[in-house]
Amino acid sequence: MLAPGDSFELPEPLTVRLAPHALNERLDIDVEPGDDAQDLDSRNDYAVLQIDAENTADFSVTGDAISGAAGQTATAELTFKNNGPAWLGNLGSGDPAAEVRLIVPEGTTITGVPSGCSPHTLDGGYYPKKTGAPRYDCNLRYWVLEDTQRTFAFSVRVDTVVPGATGAVSIHPSFGEFGEYPFDFDPDLTNNKAVLAVN
Repeated sequence: MLAPGDSFELPEPLTVRLAPHALNERLDIDVEPGDDAQDLDSRNDYAVLQIDAENTADFSVTGDAISGAAGQTATAELTFKNNGPAWLGNLGSGDPAAEVRLIVPEGTTITGVPSGCSPHTLDGGYYPKKTGAPRYDCNLRYWVLEDTQRTFAFSVRVDTVVPGATGAVSIHPSFGEFGEYPFDFDPDLTNNKAVLAVN
């Protein structure tokens, strides 16, 4: 037992062993009073140690190719994948680990939107309806494991046949534009972009 004003030091320093999938890790440490003692200030009973491992996580996205005559609807599947070897979790902020963005191809309308996807104007502003927007941002969870894969399936109606029409598919941090806040842990940014091709 410690009396008021006493301090305690561990006999040996704490040792942390990092797993092969470690990246931005943290160690949470807290203390609690014993024997029903009352803590005068519980705000200083907790500390977090940030541990940055030297590792990478290769995020990638794949688009799709669909076809249809005017008036027909097809399903387009856009897939995010973490190729590892590290996982990523925004444990402190709770922000999505990444978002998948779709710029809707010319001559088409989105008529079905997967869960987790929000409609926007082209520049990211508010769009009043769930369907028919020119852009969609789809949030992942706040964590992705070293082998996480998630597919977002959109219903796409072909309004006008525009041969070779494409829409941009890309991965972004959830807190800013891709160019401003790149994934500095990602060793290959070339696979962070793809296309949704129509006809």
